[in-house]
Amino acid sequence: MGAAILLIPPICLFMAAVIDLFTMTIPNRLSIFLLASFMVLAPVSGLPWAEISMSFAAGAVVLLVCFGFFALNVMGGGDVKLLAASALWFGFSPALGAFIFQTALWGGLVTLLVMLIRSQADRFAVIGTIVPAQILTTKKVPYGVAIGIAGLMTFWSSPIAVSAMAALKQ
Repeated sequence: MGAAILLIPPICLFMAAVIDLFTMTIPNRLSIFLLASFMVLAPVSGLPWAEISMSFAAGAVVLLVCFGFFALNVMGGGDVKLLAASALWFGFSPALGAFIFQTALWGGLVTLLVMLIRSQADRFAVIGTIVPAQILTTKKVPYGVAIGIAGLMTFWSSPIAVSAMAALKQ
């Protein structure tokens, strides 16, 4: 079980980042899989029920806050669902704060990079595009890239990851 706990979130976050980069969408199945796998694996992970409950609370809080951003047309729906499903795996812990902070930091960097690339779109057309077409043709930003990078950087300090790593060492 420990290996599944340590593999599922990073793989899902990596997939979300790559898919979002090339399609500007994050498939619902990734967020649903993150939610479902947490529901299956958390009870057998060794985490106390109180901590598992707080993980669901963290996911709900992130969902509500991000839904507000979605309503203001600041975030896409896929980004909101992915952040909320990912928050489950972090729980209310310092790792969640690090994840949110890193997401914001990488989101700003991705946005600046996308703006720079779009400002040079004519040059990419001349040399042949090495940039995914969606980056040049839409007004969206692939924020799933930022979520994926942040998740890959911070997941390892989440309570469930720490518990799984400790169990694997035994």
